[in-house]
Amino acid sequence: MKGKLLSKLRRTVTVSMVALIGSCILMNTFNYLPANADEDIVVQIVAHRGYSGAYPENTLSAFAGAYANGAKTVEFDVRKTKDGELVIYHDDTLQKLDGTENSIADYTYDELLQLDAGEWYGREFRLERIPTLDQTLDLLGSTNMRLFCELKDIGNDPDFVASVYNKFVQYGLLDKVVFLSFNYDYLATIKQINPEQPIMKLASFGKSTLPTKYPAEYYGVNMKTLTPKTVRAIHEAGSKVYSYTPDTKGQMLSLQRLGVDGVITDYVDMGAL
Repeated sequence: MKGKLLSKLRRTVTVSMVALIGSCILMNTFNYLPANADEDIVVQIVAHRGYSGAYPENTLSAFAGAYANGAKTVEFDVRKTKDGELVIYHDDTLQKLDGTENSIADYTYDELLQLDAGEWYGREFRLERIPTLDQTLDLLGSTNMRLFCELKDIGNDPDFVASVYNKFVQYGLLDKVVFLSFNYDYLATIKQINPEQPIMKLASFGKSTLPTKYPAEYYGVNMKTLTPKTVRAIHEAGSKVYSYTPDTKGQMLSLQRLGVDGVITDYVDMGAL
């Protein structure tokens, strides 16, 4: 009896280990390369929310830090305040700034200026403020960096997309920007305004049907769901694929071997990894 129980236990453990390993393979496909691999990273590095691995995300210091550390492309997120100001902020809530579940849309910009956008990350960044899109474009327009501007999904706002687009017109930066969003309707509006303006469809799941369902010049896909089939489908459609958000050199190299054109990462300085 004891032998049968031990045998059953071994089978159960074996099955569990196989399932666990399989799950790890599926969920962490890009963890297997060593961080000190000798292979060079040659895909495009995009500074996610600026150099957010070393500075508070989506702040002017994060953008300046990305540029100072050699980033050629910087990504940032745009939202709209209660009084219509376009500002740079990622999260749905202001929880990490003021401890509330309120959103950017609940405040005027003057009210947002009372919040510290840097201290949550580190005391050395105290007195950072949520930047406006104007301040951001004024800063980044003086660099040679490409701009990945994500339109956050703020719901049905008929003026949002056009107002963001017009800011890039105002600063003469249309030739440097790719507009990103999970909300394809926003991207379709960009194409209605200017059919030649490049867009990036962001996707949490890397299905190979993306190019046919959501035509775009670029796709930004969660690295944990990206497959060779999807990369191939995007390239066959004549588009480029970027993946988010690797945070080790090993993950970046694995994505590079998968065939991506770029990675959107918090760490633009390879020497820091």
